[in-house]
Formats: sequence, C-alpha cells, structure tokens
Amino acid sequence: MSEIKNPLEIYAALAKTNCGQCGVPSCIAFAAAVLQGQKKINACPYLTPEVAALLAQRIVRRRSLEDDQQQVVHALQLEVTKLDFTLVAPRLGAQLVDGNLAVNCLGKDFCITPSGEMLSDCHLNHWIHVPLLYYCLLCQGREAQGEWVPYATLPEAAEWSQWFSHRCEEALRQLVDAHHDLVFELFHLFGAKPVVMSGGSDHSLLILPLPKVPFLINYWESEEGFPSKLNILLDRSAGENINAQSINLLARGIIEMFRQLILRHSREGRLF
Repeated sequence: MSEIKNPLEIYAALAKTNCGQCGVPSCIAFAAAVLQGQKKINACPYLTPEVAALLAQRIVRRRSLEDDQQQVVHALQLEVTKLDFTLVAPRLGAQLVDGNLAVNCLGKDFCITPSGEMLSDCHLNHWIHVPLLYYCLLCQGREAQGEWVPYATLPEAAEWSQWFSHRCEEALRQLVDAHHDLVFELFHLFGAKPVVMSGGSDHSLLILPLPKVPFLINYWESEEGFPSKLNILLDRSAGENINAQSINLLARGIIEMFRQLILRHSREGRLF
C-alpha cells in the first residue's frame, strides 16, 4: 500500500465541493490540514467510513514547525536536567528563585525549572524558550568587551546571516520608519539605554535580550534623498555565551513582539 505524502493525493479523493462542513474553507486546505495532523480525514462528510479508513492508513503526516520546535525543546530540556543550578546561576547572570533559574530578558524575569520548563509572571513568549535553554547550556559567562561586531562575524553565523539581515535588521528598519516614536518608546519600555557611538547614527540603543547577550541597535534617519539605515551589532563575547541561531531567534522574536504591540496600540491599528 503506497504512502500518501502529498496533499494533492488526498485532494484527489475528496468531493471538491468546498462545502466547509469540515471546518476548513476549501477542500485543498482540508487536504493540507489532514497531512499536517490538524484535521482527521473522517471530518469530510462526503467520504464513506471505508474510504476514510483506507486513506488514514496511507497518510504519512508531514512534520510542522511546531513539531520540530517541540522536539528541539524536549532535547534541550533533557540536557538542562543535568545542570547544577547553584553553579550555573552566577555564570548566566541569573538568580536562584525557589530552586529555579530566574533569567532576565528585556527587563522581565523568565524562570527555567530543573526539568527545563519555562515560567514567568508575564506573557510566555514562545520565541524565548529555545534561546533561553541554549543560554543555560552554552553560556560561558564572558563579560561584554565593548567590541561591537556584525552578526555575520560570530561563530557559525554565516548560514543565518542573510536571514538576519532581511528578517531582523531590515524588518526592524521598516518598523522604525513607519512608527518611529512608538518603536523607540517600546525599546525604552523594555529597558533599552541610549549610548553614544562614533559611527554617527541618529539613535544608538543598548538592549539586553539576555544578561550576557547585549544587542546594539543603530538607526540613521533618512535625509536629502538617502534612505534610512539600521543595523544590529553584537558584542564579540556573545559568540561565547549563546549560539548564532538563538541570537537570530531572539532578534526575530523581539520584532514580532513589537509588531503585535504596534497593531494593538498604534493610532491607525496597522503596521504600514
């Protein structure tokens, strides 16, 4: 019996009425949802139980990004269970609170339990969990050197550098251009501190996504026909306290959080 790995193979067996009774607006969307494990094949009212059962036996569910993240989280949690939090806390710049590691992220404490679970009094942002676990495992406790470098120069950052440039630096530049005052207000709300740099940027802000992983955000406003510019620099020590992928996740998570806050609080209620 051949395996079904493509949603079009499921779609071919459907009535193609787009009736929506399965809870999905179209038959092709239903086929994709079945392959992702989000819907059961017998949710289609036009399939006989016999046909639905035969299809179910052949379907090889495609892994989702959520599945992959959960697998990574589980593996990291197993490693965290081996840590002695008493020894680890000073290296991370963290505190021990009720037996948990309390790590400050953008001015808010997130706790990692001995089993690797994440706890917080504020909203649990899913994007912080993987970087926080990696931070607990990898951080060597290197203090900031004041040597600010581009993301691409960090160890193992080469494969992520284009993503970081486009999805982090460019995405943040667009947000600042469109919502200048609100974005800087959000930065200050999350503990950013203005610094004076020699590069001539109009704004330079130091933020701490994690205690020993500082970001320096530089923004040049547009003038005389020249477009605005923005870069995100890392202290050289960051490469010894966390991995490049986690820095990418942190930056992207901050931007996505800002997007949601802007949609909620901007006067127009939209991003652009």
